[in-house]
Amino acid sequence: MLMMMSTATTTDSEFRGFWVDGFNEGFHTPEQVDALLRRVRQANMNAVIVQMRKRGDAHYLSPLEPFATSQQAGFDALAYLIEKAHNDTPPIEVHVWLNCHPVWPGSSWPPDPKHILNRYPEIQTENINGERITPVGYGMDWGHPLSNEWFARVALDIVRRYDVDGIHFDYIRYTGEEWGYNPVSVARFNRIHNRTGKPEPRDPLWKQWRRNQVSAIVRKVYTQVMAIKPQVKVSGALITWGDGPKDTADWVNRSAYNNVFQDWRGWLEEGILDMAIPMVYYNQANPRHSEFYQNWIRFLKDHQYGRHGVVGVGNYLNTYENTLRQIDLALEPSAQGNRVVGVNFFSYAATSGNGTEEGARILYEEPFYQALNGRFERWLPTPPMPWKRIPTTGHLVGFLLYGKDLTPVDGATVDVYREGTLFRTATTDGTGYYALANLPEGTYRVVFRAEGIPTEVLESLRITAGIVSAHHRVMGESMAVRLNRLASLNDLPEGTRVFLVGKEVAEDCLEPKQTLIVRDPLSGTTASVNLSEFRLPWQRGDRVALIGTVRVLPNGTRQIDNAKAHWLGVQ
Repeated sequence: MLMMMSTATTTDSEFRGFWVDGFNEGFHTPEQVDALLRRVRQANMNAVIVQMRKRGDAHYLSPLEPFATSQQAGFDALAYLIEKAHNDTPPIEVHVWLNCHPVWPGSSWPPDPKHILNRYPEIQTENINGERITPVGYGMDWGHPLSNEWFARVALDIVRRYDVDGIHFDYIRYTGEEWGYNPVSVARFNRIHNRTGKPEPRDPLWKQWRRNQVSAIVRKVYTQVMAIKPQVKVSGALITWGDGPKDTADWVNRSAYNNVFQDWRGWLEEGILDMAIPMVYYNQANPRHSEFYQNWIRFLKDHQYGRHGVVGVGNYLNTYENTLRQIDLALEPSAQGNRVVGVNFFSYAATSGNGTEEGARILYEEPFYQALNGRFERWLPTPPMPWKRIPTTGHLVGFLLYGKDLTPVDGATVDVYREGTLFRTATTDGTGYYALANLPEGTYRVVFRAEGIPTEVLESLRITAGIVSAHHRVMGESMAVRLNRLASLNDLPEGTRVFLVGKEVAEDCLEPKQTLIVRDPLSGTTASVNLSEFRLPWQRGDRVALIGTVRVLPNGTRQIDNAKAHWLGVQ
C-alpha cells in the first residue's frame, strides 16, 4: 500500500473544496450526487463548487435558461445537493459555479429557443474582423448592456431561490485582447471617448474599457447579492497563465490583467470578491512550472487585502505525491508571514494526471480521495468572513435613467464627498448602474454628472454598515408625471403619460403575452402594466422603473399601457 506522507498544520478552520464540472459525472442523477458527497466527506473536504451553468444552460430548474440535456429529466441537482450537503453530517458548503462568458460550442448552434443566443444573438463578442467563434466557442460580450443584465439576472435568480453558500464565477473575462469588438460595445466606447472606427486591440484606452466592462459585472453581482443575502460568498476561478508577478507593480504585466482583462487583484482590493481562487494549475514535476506555482501562491498570500485567498490546485496534472506537495506549499506562510485560507482541487472527476491535461483521463480514483483523507486528518469548517459577520462598511448602488424615456445614462459619474472632500467616484455601466462598495459608515454628499444634462446633487445620504443603500435617479426633464404612489393612478385621466421608479414586480412575468403586475413595496397597492416590448423576463421581487400611458378600463380601474420597463435589480 502506498503511504502518503505530508505535514499538516494545526488550525480551527480551512477551506477545502472540489471543482465539480458538469461535463463529467457528479450531479446528473441523485445517485451521482450521493457518490459525490460520500467522496467529499471521505476526503474531509467541506465545500463543493458545482458547475450549474456550463454553456448558457442550467443543471437546476431555471425560469431563464434551458435545462441541461445531460441532466436526468426533471432532476433539480442543485436543490437535491443542497439538501443532502447541508442536512447530513458533516455539513458541506455548496457554491454554484457559473461559466460566465462562453455560452455555446462553436461547432453548432443551440436548438432551444430559450437559450440566450436565440433570445438575443446580438450579445455575442466579436474580434476585430467580425468573427464570432472564440477559442471557447460563442461568448457574451461584457460591453453589451444585455449581456451584463442577463448574466446578473441569472446569478441573482439562483441566490434568491436556493439556499446556496456561494456564487462562483468562471470565465469572468474575455478570451484575449483581440476579442471584445461587439458593435454596441465599440459604439459605446467611441461615444464616451469621442472616437470613431474600431480601436486597435492593444490600444491602452480600449484595453481599459474592456477591463472596466468585466469589473462592472462583478461589482453589480456582488453588491446585488449583498442586498439579497449578504452571507452568500462571491468567489471566482481566476487566471494565472505563465509566471507569477514579482510584486504589485508587475501585476499589470500578467495575462489576467493585460490580455483577458480580469483584474482580480483589483477586485480583492475593492472588496467586490470575497474569495479569490486562482487556478494555479502547474505540473510539480516540471521544474519551471513548479517555480510558476510557487510565485503565484506567494503573490496570492501577500495580496488578499483582507479577503480570502484559496489556492486552486491542478491535481489533474499531478501524481498523488505531487498534489500533496502542492497542498503543503499552498498552506505554508509566505516570507512575509501571510497565509491563504485553504485549497480547492481541479477536479473531483479528474483525480490525477501525468503532467498534461490530456493525461488526466483516469477518473474518480478512490485512492486519491483516501490520500486526501490522510492529509486532512479531520473535517474542519470553512473559515469565517469577518467582513460579512460583523460588517464595518456599507454600499451605495443605483440606476441613473434619462427622464425623457427612462433609457440608461451610460458613462455618468457619481462622486461621493465626505466632510467636504471627494472620497470615491463611480461610473455607470451600460445599464445605468453604479455601485460604490464598502464605504465607511457615515454621511455623504453625492453628485451625479452626465453629459448634456444638468448636474444633480443629493446633499445628505447616510451609509450604514452592512446595508446596501439604493438610490435610483431620473435625470433631466420629463414630459411624464411621476407617480410616487400607485394609488395616485386613480386620480389621473386617460391618456396621461406617467413614470414610476423603484416599484416591485408582484408576480413572475416570463412570457411576452403576460401582463406585468407591479406593486408599492410599502403599501402593497398593485397595478397592471401592458409592455410595449417584452425585452427580458421579469421575476417576482425585481425592482422596476417604467414609463407609459394611463388607460381607464370599463370598470373604472386604471392600468398602464404601452409601457417601457427598465430593470433596477433587486432593491
